[in-house]
Amino acid sequence: MFTWNPKTHFYLRLVSLICLVLFLIFDCYWAIFHPMPKFANLGYGDRASVYFAYFTTQTNYLVAFYFLIYLFENKFKNTKPHYIIRLAVTTYITITMLVFWTGIFSQASEPNQYDLWRWIATVILHLVMPVAMITSYVLTAGDENYDGLKHHYLYLWLIMLYMLLYFTFTIIRGTLRQWDGKDPISWFPYGFLDYTKEFGEELLVISLVVIFTIAILLQYFYIWINNLLYNRYHKPENPLPKQKCNKRCYQPARSAIIGGAIAIAITVANMVICALMIFGNLEEFEYLHLSFSNKLTLVGFFTISVIMFVAMIVCYVYILRGRQLARIAAGLLMMSLMFFTWIWLVGPILCLASAIMIFNGKEIFVGDNPPAEKAKQPKKIKQHQKNLS
Repeated sequence: MFTWNPKTHFYLRLVSLICLVLFLIFDCYWAIFHPMPKFANLGYGDRASVYFAYFTTQTNYLVAFYFLIYLFENKFKNTKPHYIIRLAVTTYITITMLVFWTGIFSQASEPNQYDLWRWIATVILHLVMPVAMITSYVLTAGDENYDGLKHHYLYLWLIMLYMLLYFTFTIIRGTLRQWDGKDPISWFPYGFLDYTKEFGEELLVISLVVIFTIAILLQYFYIWINNLLYNRYHKPENPLPKQKCNKRCYQPARSAIIGGAIAIAITVANMVICALMIFGNLEEFEYLHLSFSNKLTLVGFFTISVIMFVAMIVCYVYILRGRQLARIAAGLLMMSLMFFTWIWLVGPILCLASAIMIFNGKEIFVGDNPPAEKAKQPKKIKQHQKNLS
C-alpha cells in the first residue's frame, strides 16, 4: 500500500485543508456580494439560498468535512474514516464533476456568466476538488477486500439516500419559491430540475434516472478499484504455480446481442444528429426544447460518439465470442454515452435500456475445451500410428 512519512502527510493535509476552508469562505462571500449577472437582481438572502442549494456547494463542503475528520482521526487515533464514508463522498464529488462538465457547462449561456474569479472557482470546485478526493480515495484504498454483494444489500441505498433527499428538498424548495412569486432564476439551481417549463417533467425524469444510475455504477467502480488494489498489495510471497486447465466456453445471451446491436445503432444515431446540428441551423432544432450548446460543444459530442462507436464495435465482436469483460465494458460505455445524448430527448432512455439489456445478458456456459497440449495429443497419436503402418 502507498505510504507517506507521517509528519509530512499530516502537515500536507493540514495546509491543504486550511486553504480549502479559506477558499470556500471566500467563494461564499463572492457569490453573495459579487454574484453572476443572472443573480444580480436577487437580494443577499436569496443569493445565499441559491449558493447553498447547489449540489456542487454541498458536496465540496462534504469533502472539506471529510478531510477534517481524516486529518484528526489519522493524527490522534491512527485510523481513517470508515470505508463507506470514503466511498460515499468520492461518489458524490465525482457526480458533481461529471454532471457539470458534460451537461451544465455545455449549455450555451453558462460560460457567459463567468468572470475571472468564477473561472478559477469553477475549476477548483468542479475539477481540482473532485480529482483531489478521488486521488485520496485511491491512495487510502486497498486495506481490505470489500464485499460487493454485502454493499448491495446494506450500504448502496444508504449512500443513495443523501442524493434522494437533496433532489426531493430542492424540487420542493423550487416549488415553494414559485408559489411565493420569487424570481424564476432562483427557483431551481439546475435547469433540468425545472419541471414547470415545457417538457420539463420529461427532462427531470430522464436526468434523475441518468444521475442515479451513474451514482450506483460509480460505487461499484470504486469498490472494484479498492479490491483490485487489495489483491495487488496482498499478494502471497510464494504463490502456487499456475496449472493448465480446461478452457471454459461460453456463448452470448440473446439480450446481450440485441442490446449490443441497439447500442451501436444509438452511437450512429447520435453521430448523425450531431452532424446535422453542426452543419445545419441550430434554430431548426427548437422542437427539442432543450438549451443545447453551441456548435463547438456539438463537435465534441460528435467526436465522443465516434470514439464510442469504434469502442462498441470492438466490444460487440468480443460479446459475440462470449467474453464477459467485453459485455461489462459495453454496458459501461452506454452508461457514459447517456451524458452525450441529451440533445435528443430519447437518447438517454435508449442508452439506459441498451445498457440494462447488455448487463443482464449473462453468458451461457456450453462446455470445456481441453488445454492445448491435450488437444494436440490425438493428432500426435494418429501420426505415430501412421508411421508404424
